Amino acid sequence: MAELNRSKSTLLLVAAGTGTAVLGAAICFQCLRAQPGTAAEEATARASASESASGKARLGASANSQSSIGSPAGTSGTTPNASAKGEAGARVSHNGQNLLISMDEVAKESVVRVGKEVLDSMINRAIIQLACRERGVEVARTEVDQEIVRIAAEFKIPVEQYLQMLQAERNIPPEQYRRDVIWPMLALKKLVGAEVKVTEEEIQKAFEREYGPRVKCRMILCDNLRRAQAAWAKVKESPDDFEKYVQEYSIDPASKSLDGSVPPIPRHSGSETVEKAAFKLKMGEISAVIQIDSTLHQYVILKCEGRTDPVVKELDDQVCAELADLLKKQKTQEQVAKVFESIKKETRVDNYYTNTSTGGTSNASQADGTKSNGTLSASTKGGSVANDGGEVRQAGAKGTSNGRVKPAIATSADDADALPVRPASSTKRSVPNSSK
Repeated sequence: MAELNRSKSTLLLVAAGTGTAVLGAAICFQCLRAQPGTAAEEATARASASESASGKARLGASANSQSSIGSPAGTSGTTPNASAKGEAGARVSHNGQNLLISMDEVAKESVVRVGKEVLDSMINRAIIQLACRERGVEVARTEVDQEIVRIAAEFKIPVEQYLQMLQAERNIPPEQYRRDVIWPMLALKKLVGAEVKVTEEEIQKAFEREYGPRVKCRMILCDNLRRAQAAWAKVKESPDDFEKYVQEYSIDPASKSLDGSVPPIPRHSGSETVEKAAFKLKMGEISAVIQIDSTLHQYVILKCEGRTDPVVKELDDQVCAELADLLKKQKTQEQVAKVFESIKKETRVDNYYTNTSTGGTSNASQADGTKSNGTLSASTKGGSVANDGGEVRQAGAKGTSNGRVKPAIATSADDADALPVRPASSTKRSVPNSSK
């Protein structure tokens, strides 16, 4: 039950301030003061208003107007008049000499430091707002507040305490949380449309993953076949020295620091080949060299150290309901990410700050009145393109004793034979029997 609660907490945190992982850095929106559901053009009207002594400044300062690096900030003078006080961000005085730092200088420096990130966030929010306007989707402030109440209730803490926790631990003020996290998430959920559904088969697999037995293993991870085969040959000769060969051959720093120990491997959590292989291993057996995925040049060798003992063994109504809720949240997050990526591709964005243009179709008009070339991403001089990297999830391997030694690659669950070795008389680093 604790494992499921941890999974649920992870999903809740996605909705509670870590939505950037789900939306590809699209939900951590900042510096927009609009009420939830208010169109983006209001920001323009506010930006054109004169700044007050409160310290608010427009983002519209051009990169070309930025102060040179190393130039002195502020303007020297004596006692500022009322007008200067209203435009100044700070006054620094020493021995009768004064230096004024204007809010215009603060604005320019802010653009230099975080302008791109802030503008990207504002653009992402505007993309969602335009999609909502086109499809007649509205998100009221009351809906935003109700969602915050619901999330706080799932954490079993009062709303005010929950908001204080976000500000203290994640530096997200309540209003920023409302407009930059909750509103975009609710808007995208409405854009997704119909509520997701889960099947009995999906619930059964989730039960096996969350509550079923897991294989406790040590792992050697290699980034090429030759290195993996060399490690396998050493382990074959001296299986009791598995931890020694972890230090010599493994490229995974996390497990290497623990002599190859990895979290117990559940079913339905990653590479099917590796998982099936792991569950065929017996205590003390060592797997063949197993390729994690046919598209990845990464290989694992596993040593089985037993299995966990499940605490929850029956899929009752309560567990079923909890798993169904967890699966719905997971599937909703996946659909929200897909919808956001889709509307990003459909929306033309000309970013003059970075000199890049993205999205749009051949029929969409650009800001200068010309037509888009229809490409999904076109960069001009000064622009940059980011490539998202994938994360390899390491799992187990497999094998059964059949009296043969096969230093071959296991590319499927059926050809990953285990190396028959005698069970180790003692283990240098034992893994406690874990349960959920």
